[in-house]
Order: sequence, then C-alpha cells, then structure tokens
Amino acid sequence: MTARSFSLALALLFSGIAAASAAGDNVVLISVEKVTVPEKLPGACAVSGTVAQVLQGNTFHAGKAISIQVPCDSGAPRLVPAVAVISGPDNVHYTAAPILQQSKQGFARLDDSGALIWQPSSRSFGRYGAAWGYRVVDGLEMPAD
Repeated sequence: MTARSFSLALALLFSGIAAASAAGDNVVLISVEKVTVPEKLPGACAVSGTVAQVLQGNTFHAGKAISIQVPCDSGAPRLVPAVAVISGPDNVHYTAAPILQQSKQGFARLDDSGALIWQPSSRSFGRYGAAWGYRVVDGLEMPAD
C-alpha cells in the first residue's frame, strides 16, 4: 500500500461518514492525560483523558473519562499539493504526535460514538472558534531549531 493510499484510507476511517446530525453533534474540551502513539505513522493516536467541559451535545458529560482516535503523523515537514488541501477527504487534519504527547488540553467535535466530525460547525464556541475534528488548544513551547 502506498503512503497516499494509506493516508486516504486513514482519512476515510476518521471522516465520520454519517452526517453529524444523524449521529449526534457534540463539542467537548478534553483534559488530556495520556497519548498513545501507534508503531507506524501516519496513524491514529489514542488521546485519553477527562471531559473538562461540554460545549454542545448530550452524549458526553464533564468529569467522565474519554478516549478518542486522532489522526497523527511524525510532524516531519512535507509538501502537499494544493488540490489535496482543497479536495482532501472530508477535511481530515493530522496532528504531530509529539505535539499531542505534550498537550494538556484538546477541543473536539464528535459524533455520539466518539468519532471525530471533520466538517466545521455552523457556530463559534467563544475563544475556540468553530469546531471540527480535534485540535490542541493549550500553548506549547516548541524548540527553535
């Protein structure tokens, strides 16, 4: 399997194929406690922690444990053709595994099963803005090398 085929297959896995309204639409702030990185990257990092705040939805509850699969890669620089950015499968974004491992807080849009929804929400959530997929929201110091 080529890297491109693998990436497309992975993107489909995380795309939340069912419509958000059909499968629930939840937006949560997560206190990250552990990130498990797969042996091969790109892949799916398991982000585990506690729901710190529920901004939308009824499935998840503050204080409850949560574990979600977040598309991740090594964080190595790469060139991506513009057409891939414009027409990529369902707007899935990879997060560098080292960034996930250092993070303490994440912002996620999830269906009721806990799968990430990669289409942007129609509303803004204060300082976090629109919600789609998963993103790290705490500030991290990065080396300047």
